[in-house]
Amino acid sequence: MKEFETYLKTNAKLVEKNLSKWTGKIPNAPKILTDAMEYSLQAGGKRVRPVLVIATAEAFGKKAADVMPAACALEMLHTYSLIHDDLPCMDNDDLRRGKPTNHKVFGEDLALLAGDALLTYVFEVFAQNGKIKTIGAANTLAALQNFAHRAGASGMVGGQTSDVYAEGMSTQEAQSIRAEKLKKSSKKLADKSLRYFLLPPTAKETTPEAVLRYIHENKTGALIRASVETGALLAGAKGADLKHIQKYADCIGLVFQIVDDILDVTATTKQLGKSNSDAQNGKLTFVSLFGLEGSRKHAQLLIAKAQKALDSLKNVKRKNLAPLYGMAEFFKTRTY
Repeated sequence: MKEFETYLKTNAKLVEKNLSKWTGKIPNAPKILTDAMEYSLQAGGKRVRPVLVIATAEAFGKKAADVMPAACALEMLHTYSLIHDDLPCMDNDDLRRGKPTNHKVFGEDLALLAGDALLTYVFEVFAQNGKIKTIGAANTLAALQNFAHRAGASGMVGGQTSDVYAEGMSTQEAQSIRAEKLKKSSKKLADKSLRYFLLPPTAKETTPEAVLRYIHENKTGALIRASVETGALLAGAKGADLKHIQKYADCIGLVFQIVDDILDVTATTKQLGKSNSDAQNGKLTFVSLFGLEGSRKHAQLLIAKAQKALDSLKNVKRKNLAPLYGMAEFFKTRTY
């Protein structure tokens, strides 16, 4: 595990160095806007998403430099989502990564614009991967299309939407409070069924468990999966190997959020670098439905499935998979 932690820190620093280069290249923008973007982008963090891009690409024979634009784009997208997630209209958090949230420093209006600017810049930066000869335009286009799908309404944004409307779903009293809020805020939506707010029309179940899985697989899991898939697609992974690496990504993405739910209950604000707001906001979480022990068992089962998926890969060098095994274990055992 120590070897993996060194790998994570080394590549995180490499990503941060390149992030500074990209934000320094933005022309014709007010300095306050780029400062707000930079404030959240360089606020620290584990950088697991861009490192996953790098680790997966390396597993399929590429180098970190080959996928660095896409790796930086993943971190930019993640950062925009955090800025917006912290806003008063969403989770209303005051701390992120141990520092005041973007809107506490720059105001709600500029925080919104900084998030918008990062989201837009993401695609400009990602597209630069097409200029790298070892990757090429075709692989970049495939990866970019998949990335946009995972980040949008069918992925992260869809999961965030369900998360907003699922607040209080774990208790009958909170459901009633939520219904009253909805009636006051929007009469047009008051007569809509719960399903309308929480799940896509194709969903077969509307149980709290089904809603929770949808939220976690999309709000958090979609971007973890996008990170792994981006590295694989840029490196040219195909067929069974692509399916196996996607299975790995699905499992660790869900583990990441389960552990987040556990830490929101067991860790301090200082340890997390943010406020423990899930219970306060009536969030639907693994802990609220299955308890701490049940959540830990579920995470352990998912890690076993992730490791099995890596074991099934064929067209890779086994030694190149060490960071991906390490990331799965890190997701399970992290304390911050």
